[in-house]
Order: sequence, then structure tokens, then C-alpha cells
Amino acid sequence: MNGKKSTTIRSSGALKGVRVVDLTRVWAGPLGTRILGDFGAEVIKVSDPRLPADRMGGLYGKLNRNKSSLGLRLDTEVGRRIFLELVTISDVVIENFRPRVMPNLNLTYDEIMKANPSIVMCAMPGYGAEGPYAEFPAFGSTAEAASGVVSMLGYTTDRPIQTGMSYADPVSGLNSVGVVLTYLRRSRATGKGQYIDLALADSPVCMIGEYLVANSAISYLPTERGNEHPDHAPHGVNRADGDDNWVAISVTTNDEWQALCSVIGGDRLSDSRFSTQDGRKRFEEDIDAVISDWAKSRDTVSIMTQLQEAGVRAGRVSNNQELLNDPHLAANDFFADIDEGENGLKRYDGQSIRGNILDKSEWKAGPILGQDSKHVLVNLLGYSEADCAALAIDGTSVFNDESSTQS
Repeated sequence: MNGKKSTTIRSSGALKGVRVVDLTRVWAGPLGTRILGDFGAEVIKVSDPRLPADRMGGLYGKLNRNKSSLGLRLDTEVGRRIFLELVTISDVVIENFRPRVMPNLNLTYDEIMKANPSIVMCAMPGYGAEGPYAEFPAFGSTAEAASGVVSMLGYTTDRPIQTGMSYADPVSGLNSVGVVLTYLRRSRATGKGQYIDLALADSPVCMIGEYLVANSAISYLPTERGNEHPDHAPHGVNRADGDDNWVAISVTTNDEWQALCSVIGGDRLSDSRFSTQDGRKRFEEDIDAVISDWAKSRDTVSIMTQLQEAGVRAGRVSNNQELLNDPHLAANDFFADIDEGENGLKRYDGQSIRGNILDKSEWKAGPILGQDSKHVLVNLLGYSEADCAALAIDGTSVFNDESSTQS
């Protein structure tokens, strides 16, 4: 079939004209490809027709907006051929299977490179493509534990605490964007492709490098300390007025301490024990008691505002509803309202990396499985309507009723 290299459904964004074939699932990979889509790349999500995507959940919508959907079986010769045809007119392939999956499909980097020598392929397995753990399955929660991050979290030595956000996933997703764009730039300049092995469990290890150095130098092992800081005080969260309302406060200098005292007032913080940083750290519990007594009758926003205006770092511990109504985020046009058809209008977090993103008026909901199959096959790869009908009959592809032949 005759592919079309330049066809794109994007009209704006820094990555307009970049086509990404997305084989990823769950979180880390889909986050990386979604960021590329937010910046205008044409992201084609290739999914097995036997595993229908569910966009009822908020996580799917969050991670798969600004993507097209091609339903395609890769375990058939016809499906494999179509996939490689798509590779010939694409710039990037990203997958996060276990290392054995792509070779089992006869879709190794060597095979993909034969179809397109300039392709950038990023593999994101749990523990990398090689090594004794290579075939171990992983999720962000288990990967962050294996990385050592969880061992440093918690309030006592009885039980470490996970981050609650599967830290390895977002870090790996962000890392994938950086490394893919780096090699894409080289590919555009030299015509050379690149295979990237980005292990899910490796990314969070790189976030705790100072602890690795400390252990190698003096055999230091970090211990759980909750919200405390090893040197600064006060440093933590205090309950404010209302049910489960908290504010975080961090004081790191004498000037900030004086500012905190001026806001709280009274003489309970004028104790000579608190005049130095060492003293404040030593008697941190006494200081926390004073702050908590002051904060318990005040709301989080007023506490944060008062302290910030005085030069003290403070922030309310926001829940999701408060974030959706946060005036600062609203003023910066952070959120995006996306029409999800039968699920209605939903508000999602926007793009935290500011720059030349795809105009939000063009943002679209996470796709229904196969809704763009006909567009990809007909408009990009040159298949006929009869070809599509045959692919639907034998189960190689799926064509949702919302399919479009947009150009």
C-alpha cells in the first residue's frame, strides 16, 4: 500500500508533523505518549481488538487524550504487515511489554528498522531488556518498591509506605519524553534510528542518587521520618479548621522563623530554646504544638496566604475538589474540559510543561477502540473500503461506528 508520510490530524503544537505508534498500556507509557500528543504529535494507539479499551474510568481519559485508535492484531501475519507499513510512515514506536513479547511477534527492533531505518523505538519494560529480572512483570507500585524509594517513606520503622501514586510510572513517562525527543532530533538530522531501553524500575533510582552516594561513602542508610526534615524546623503539616484540613509549613532560616512568629503572635514562640535552628530542631514537638493550637481555628487558605505574604513557605494540603476550584490554576488556564460523548463533559488536568502545546480547542477525548481504524488504513496506508471490510471479517482489525476517514 502507498503510505502518506506528511498526513497529520494536528494543526498546531511544537510536535506537529511527528507521528508516534503507541503500543503502551497502563500508566507510564501512555503518559509519555500523551505528553507527545499534547504537544501536537499524531499519536496512533494500536490495540488488540480482543481487549477493548474502557474510557469510563478517569485514568483512561487522562492518559489517552489526543490519540487516535487503530484496532489491530499483531499476532497475525496480515496484522504484522499492516503494523510495519504504519512504521514506514512514522517517526517513533513506543511499547512497554515484557522483553519477550515483541520478539514473539517477530517485531524486534531489527525487523522494525528494516521497515524504517530512521525509526526511534522506545521499549519500557519493568526491569529492562536484559538481566536476571528482565522477564519479571512490574507495575509502578512494585517498581518504586524495588527502586528503594519506599524504604525511605513512612512514619515508623514498622512498615514502609508506598507513595500512593506509583512514583515509578510518572517518572518513567517523563523520562520517555525526554529521551525520545533527544533521539528524534538526531534522527531528523542524520537519518539514523535508535533503540531505547528505558526500564520502569530504573527511573526512580535516579531520583535518589544522593542516598546511593552517601551509602557508598559512609554506609549511611536513610530512615523513615514522616514529614520531618533532618535539619529544619518547623517542617511538616498541621491540622486546620474543619474535617481533615491540613496546611504544610516549612521554615529554613532565622528570618523565616521571625516572620512565622510575627504572624502567630503571642509569647509562646519567644522561648529562648527556639532562638537557633538547632534549638528549634531539638524542641520541634513543642513548636508544632503551638502552631497546631493556632491553626486549628483557621482555614487552610487564610493560613497559607498569611504566611506566604510574610515570607514563610506554606501551602494547603489540597484535595481533588479543591484543586479543581483552585484560583491560581484557573487563572493559568491549567484545566481542560473534554467532551467524552456518552460520558459527558469532563474536566482533566492540563499540561504542566508550558510551551507550544496543541491548542486546547483541538484536544479530544481518549479514543474508543478502533474509532480511527478506517482513517489510518484508508487515508494513511491506502487501503480500500473493501480491504477494511475483509480485515473486520477475519478479526484482524475493528472498526467502531465512530470511525472517520478524515484527511
